[in-house]
Amino acid sequence: MKNDQPILLVDNSNTRTKCALATADGMLCEPMRYLPTAQISPDNVHATLTGWDYGQVVLCSVAPTAAAVLRSVFAKHPIHNISHADCPQLLRLYENPACVGPDRLANAAALALHYCLPALAVDMGTACTFDTVVLEDGLHTLLGGAIAPGLRALAAAPALSTQLLPQLSQTELAERINSPLARDTRHALRAGILIGYEEMLHGIAQRVQAQVGTRVCTVVTGGDALWCGVKPEWADYVDHELTMKGMLALAQGKIR
Repeated sequence: MKNDQPILLVDNSNTRTKCALATADGMLCEPMRYLPTAQISPDNVHATLTGWDYGQVVLCSVAPTAAAVLRSVFAKHPIHNISHADCPQLLRLYENPACVGPDRLANAAALALHYCLPALAVDMGTACTFDTVVLEDGLHTLLGGAIAPGLRALAAAPALSTQLLPQLSQTELAERINSPLARDTRHALRAGILIGYEEMLHGIAQRVQAQVGTRVCTVVTGGDALWCGVKPEWADYVDHELTMKGMLALAQGKIR
């Protein structure tokens, strides 16, 4: 990646596609721009990127159908697709490195490059992923991870699976609740989902720390990183650019 023009970073997730311009040294040139993944089309992508000039594209995608559209839009540009081939050393403990999603690879690469190890990335999105990176035998190593339902997937399950339980609104999901002793159905759902979600996140982070056996730096990212408007008490950092930082590092070969 030797072009002096800005690099376009495209993080194509299941719900939102995030776009950023970065210099070769990793500085973001403009505020991120967003496009709902369900609305990806050539016209919408071009409209989202209006006024941006870039020489190369780095694509990190967990949505194959949308990724095919994006690749067609960027066909005239050099494009780097984030994959397990970018980081064989990071994935040296995996028998099947291809099973690790590119978003998880990018988060792990960013931990290795920007945070003290061992470190845990908690990506709170459509799914919630947990990935732990350590320095082992002098090599950055993805020790392993976990995948759980994200908040909205968790909240949708009762209404989808039953006939009488209602679907909670986004406003109800954004309001913290502390008591599990609710006295009506909607509040009981909120208690079970929101308290359960918080306990799941904290519990998995605690288990990671216990298994690693030493202090683990915990970094949260993703659309719900500031769920209820605050950083989780059990997290050390919130880094909304974590995936973008890792994408650039992998494309530049800084993490192997």
